[in-house]
Amino acid sequence: MSHTQGLKCTQCGKEFTYQFPMNICPECGSVLFIHYDIEDVKNHLTARKLRNRRPGVWKYSELLPDIDASKRVSLGEGGTYLHKCDRLAAEIGLEELYLKDETTNPTGSFLDRGMSLEISAARQWDIKSVHNRGLDAGNMSASLVAYAARGGLGCKTFIVKMGDIHLGKLHQILAHASEIEIVGSKDEALRRSEEESRWSHCVRCTNPHFLEGKKTTVLEIYEQLNWDRPDWIVAPMGTGGNVSAIWKGIRELESVGLIDTTRPHIVGAQAACCAPIVNAYEEISGKVNPSGAKTTVALPIAISNPLCEKTALEVILQSNGLGMRVTDKEILNAVMLLSRLEGVYAEPASATTIAVLQKLVKSGRIQRDERVVCIITGTGLKYPEFAKTLVERNDELEQLLTEMERRKVTTQLGQTKIQILRILAEGETYGYEIWKKLGEVAGISVKVPGVYQHLSDLVNNGLVIKTKTIQVLKRMRTYYGISEKGRYTVTQLDKLDR
Repeated sequence: MSHTQGLKCTQCGKEFTYQFPMNICPECGSVLFIHYDIEDVKNHLTARKLRNRRPGVWKYSELLPDIDASKRVSLGEGGTYLHKCDRLAAEIGLEELYLKDETTNPTGSFLDRGMSLEISAARQWDIKSVHNRGLDAGNMSASLVAYAARGGLGCKTFIVKMGDIHLGKLHQILAHASEIEIVGSKDEALRRSEEESRWSHCVRCTNPHFLEGKKTTVLEIYEQLNWDRPDWIVAPMGTGGNVSAIWKGIRELESVGLIDTTRPHIVGAQAACCAPIVNAYEEISGKVNPSGAKTTVALPIAISNPLCEKTALEVILQSNGLGMRVTDKEILNAVMLLSRLEGVYAEPASATTIAVLQKLVKSGRIQRDERVVCIITGTGLKYPEFAKTLVERNDELEQLLTEMERRKVTTQLGQTKIQILRILAEGETYGYEIWKKLGEVAGISVKVPGVYQHLSDLVNNGLVIKTKTIQVLKRMRTYYGISEKGRYTVTQLDKLDR
């Protein structure tokens, strides 16, 4: 018998038959939650049974949608470590601090939890193709392309040409993606995504199945604390889906009798420049909203119109929690503090939790003897450009880092390939003409067959494309042009040379 009962709107309360895909409430456009037959779950889920299962998202299957085991798509997500951080706790002024370290998920972020559920559900319902929205070409898209590849689904990824995406995340997308489309603006990305939805499933981190995967983070936290309660849980907020899923998980654990009804306070952390949920919380609290900056280092949570805003705000208020903003300077300081005291290299968006915690302890809102869990949602390894902020004021280290970056790119491509890319960046041409320009302009001596070998390598790496083949006298002449990936590479090389 199925334990999945149906879908319920988080705002208007209307209930729907369980189905996939149904991503938002057709009545009011709000977020949907999946609900379960709790009495049935009680009969099958116990702490003893959980102890005997392998770690990971799927060990909590009784509190997840009914998906056949043969349809599940997993890369080993979940089962992440809960660090007890004595050094960081002492620095901040706490006796008991834990970090839920989501950086060790397969693609480096907690989104892998939701993606495993989403792609598995797609397979269960015989969906053949998935795509992103183009506004989330970061951790979300990196996870999507990896899990789609694992599940054997077609996948289209939209990337805004001048959008906010960090280099490490772009590398992941390029490695796994089967089809990438570069679009000129965010509006175009939304339009193309909507068109794609006619025959493909749009994966969003606020979809009901995706939220169920996120929920497993708090299920693990409680189990790792031997079903005891933390006093505070601090999590980053972007769409608001993370704190919403956390609260749902806590209430379900109460309902099945695994924990008591004493709930923790939930704190949602946002960046000062873009904090709509904190704004709403402060308005209710009668506080004055400070004006924010225009940019932030915490791009993954800088979402101006969060779909789960109302739900997240309800969580903060119901838990007697808080919404708090922190500046870029406070965030980067938290990245460094966490890395150097506890060996966890977090992305800036994740480090908002540590920055917020520092302020709450300093102000006395969180007491020294209270137990706190901070959720670190993603790895800092995807942000090589931020490494220099950690060695600022050390000229020798900054110079070394710059030289290593240049040497790495140059070694990977080679000077001849780099010059070919520069030639093609000026316009499409053919092999013999490239050979002439290499000698005349760049002073590189190479045989004509060698040029074609370089071109073949560049085509295979996605840096160059064949644009056309025409007949000249009795021979066929192939023209080559630079791809978007190749043009981006040349841009990065130009920056290194400045």
